Amino acid sequence: MPPVEPNAGVWGALLSACRVYHNVEIGEIASKHLLEIEPENAGNYVLLASSYAKARKWKQVECVRGLMKSRGTTKSSGFSQIEIGGRSHKFRIGDIPNHLSGEDLVSK
Repeated sequence: MPPVEPNAGVWGALLSACRVYHNVEIGEIASKHLLEIEPENAGNYVLLASSYAKARKWKQVECVRGLMKSRGTTKSSGFSQIEIGGRSHKFRIGDIPNHLSGEDLVSK
């Protein structure tokens, strides 16, 4: 069986593993290939920045964020969804709906 050319999934898995196991050097190699294949995928930049942050390489974190900005790549914010009293409530991080208080979320 001939070897398979690595695709974005392979490079992304390698970058993710490098973040988990604190291998910034190999992660940089993986991210170089990954950002060439998928320059518009904000998740790849976030994963690289997270790898640098975990290694306390703050200058590199800022460089990655700057690269995202220069390329016009933005990360969409996530949201949470909970059910209270049979009603579903969906909100973004730091944005508790007006009709719910923090106490409501904890007590129910």
